[in-house]
Amino acid sequence: MKNKIVVITGGATGIGFAIAKELTNDNTVISIDRNPSKIAGLKTLLPKVESIRADVTSSEELGNVIASIEKTHGRIDVLINNAGKGEGFDFVNTPEKELIEKIETEMSINYTAPILLTKKALPLLKKSSEPIVVIISSGLAYMPMSLIGSYCASKSAIHFITMSLRQQLAPLKIRVVEVLPPVVETDMSKGMKIKKMPADKFAQVLLAKLSKGENVMNIGQTAALEKFSRYLPKTAFKMLNKASN
Repeated sequence: MKNKIVVITGGATGIGFAIAKELTNDNTVISIDRNPSKIAGLKTLLPKVESIRADVTSSEELGNVIASIEKTHGRIDVLINNAGKGEGFDFVNTPEKELIEKIETEMSINYTAPILLTKKALPLLKKSSEPIVVIISSGLAYMPMSLIGSYCASKSAIHFITMSLRQQLAPLKIRVVEVLPPVVETDMSKGMKIKKMPADKFAQVLLAKLSKGENVMNIGQTAALEKFSRYLPKTAFKMLNKASN
């Protein structure tokens, strides 16, 4: 991929950082992040990346982001909805108010925000000759890990809405890509006793598949999980949750 205007959410850390690093030499990469210290780190490590501070759950702030990109670049070629949030899910012991707050936060970041940003970005995507919307969901959209059950539910939601977006945006010639990662080595996965894919390797595989025209990317162990969850769901659930304990 070369000479593209790429917008990515959560490009300052984890998977997003790895993707931005792979793209920044040959493209214009714009990262949308909220945390000032992480933005500062991004500017130090990847000075070519343009950084815009915004909360992806805020309609007003995303509107300002799109207006800024329109003024500076005039279009978006690739929109990568990557920003995500995941925490432990202890249904029995977490107080009701805290439980609901966690669920609402994960749903707003993992599900609502990608839909909102994609909607706002449509006018700029239409100005691209080959527009692409990438949504990072999760292999756990196929089969939940009970310890992070709310996160899995939010990823399952974005998994299904992505299929709808692909259908509805096809007449506009906007390609919609879903990426279903395995557990990747990031801050979010710290402490999880399960095999993890290095973030840089994940980014390289993603971009290779993107260049080949794949629209549904089951990366790493996700390919096996998808088949296993379809044909042997009870066994898949048992094995996945045993591995996470």
